[in-house]
Amino acid sequence: MSTEPTHYQQPISGPAEEQSVSIGDQNRHAARALSTSDTTQQWWLSLLRKLFSFPALLGALLLLPLCLTLPRYPHDPDAWWHTAVGERILETGTWSKTEDYSFTAHGEEWLAFEWVGEVLMAVADRLDGLRGLTILRVALAGLFLILLYAYASLRTGNHEAAFVVALLLIPLVMGFLWLRPQLLGYIFLAVTLLCLERFRLGSGKALWILPGLFLVWVNTHPTFGIGLLVIALYWVSGLVEFRCGGLEATPWTPAQRRQLLLILLLSVMVLPLTPYGTRLAGYPLEVALFHPAQYVRISEWQPLSFGAPWDKQVLVLILLFLLAQVLFRPRYRLDEIVLLLVALYLTCAHRRFFMFLALVSAPAFTALLAPWMPGYQPTKDRHGLNVALTGLLAAVLVVTFPSTKELQRIVDMNYPRGAVEYLRTHQIGPMYNDYGFGGYLIWALRGTRPVFIDGRADVYEYSGVFSDYLRITTVQPDALRLLRRYNVQSCLTGQDEPLRPFLANLPDWSLAYQDGLVSLFVRNRNTPSTRRSAVVQ
Repeated sequence: MSTEPTHYQQPISGPAEEQSVSIGDQNRHAARALSTSDTTQQWWLSLLRKLFSFPALLGALLLLPLCLTLPRYPHDPDAWWHTAVGERILETGTWSKTEDYSFTAHGEEWLAFEWVGEVLMAVADRLDGLRGLTILRVALAGLFLILLYAYASLRTGNHEAAFVVALLLIPLVMGFLWLRPQLLGYIFLAVTLLCLERFRLGSGKALWILPGLFLVWVNTHPTFGIGLLVIALYWVSGLVEFRCGGLEATPWTPAQRRQLLLILLLSVMVLPLTPYGTRLAGYPLEVALFHPAQYVRISEWQPLSFGAPWDKQVLVLILLFLLAQVLFRPRYRLDEIVLLLVALYLTCAHRRFFMFLALVSAPAFTALLAPWMPGYQPTKDRHGLNVALTGLLAAVLVVTFPSTKELQRIVDMNYPRGAVEYLRTHQIGPMYNDYGFGGYLIWALRGTRPVFIDGRADVYEYSGVFSDYLRITTVQPDALRLLRRYNVQSCLTGQDEPLRPFLANLPDWSLAYQDGLVSLFVRNRNTPSTRRSAVVQ
């Protein structure tokens, strides 16, 4: 029997052991790499399943009615000057502080307060001209509808009902899906609502993108004020717990309250980070308090009258919603009922806020429809079929999208391209133009010819030009006096405008150009001023 058992209990060191340890490390590294590879592969497979799931296919289908109809709608008059402003920022690397596109309000203070959206539009124009602008318009409109659908789905858990509601809302929102920074503002609002709802469902990380979003938002459109209101409302509604009839409020945990408040404070703190400092943060209040004239003239700022077909459709929507409250007695959270009331008031006061109403009411209509719609069952999803249908949809969208020639024809039917060509080859003095043509003139002539007025109603109201324009376009008794005051030597007016027959019957004005859309009159230089005075009388 050995007397030295401890000898064999000592660890053995040497080349054999080092080789064994090295092989073990290699095996562990290989196993870890294989595990990481498997995890990455699983992540990609999970992502692909989501991208080609049935709910994702429903969201993609929302693009079909947009692509078939929206490109055939003419661009909004403001789209042109927005693009021109973005182009100037790209060219010069500076942001305007004074107005220099017109001869009537030249030198007045004016801020490019929507410059991020304007630069995006200018990039699209540079890349593919009119077709690029149209593609951007369809893409942003489609993104808004998909986010509306996603928000309603997240709130209710029913993708089919959310799809039906989004589809039914398309005819009502179609008239607001213009290529303007405002559309980006509502996209940011939808993202904010999605992040807040994900936070409510337990995802605290979702909120941390909001301060960065507001940094871009304040430089894009004044709707950031609605976004701040939404966050504040979510925070306040969770401070207490109560239930009254169909209204209820569930309190946040202390940690949730602190995080929401921190996100709100951070979102406010980034607002001065603009080329104009704090001026952009105060612009929404400035517009509400000091621009009454544009509310009278501009249709989207006017209240619902329930006389026009679209207004009647909105009234029917409101009545159906009220009827559903009586029949089904749904329950509402405090924040969502307050948001609904605020959106309803703003829409009734100014129809341009219907996009806000559509966004916050979609979950409520989805919840009413959900009991009659089957829920999504992932186990029955056929991803291969979804891939095929998505590919077919993409092919249809590409084939049916209008050509550049067709898009140009639509523009020519609504904007004075022929008159622009005439102006490029003829020397004509300061020109009065209709409000709806000003933006196109700025874009088409690249700012080389100052306009009388365009869609920037704020700067023209500051200077008093807007009220003078209203008197001229409606042919008030002092219309000719105002034209002389601005030294107007030519007038570009639509065929249906009251000013056209008025000028046509004046001996000191002659018709220089005319097509099916516009007439261009020029003042006769040799006509005595006394004769003009007699005409005014």
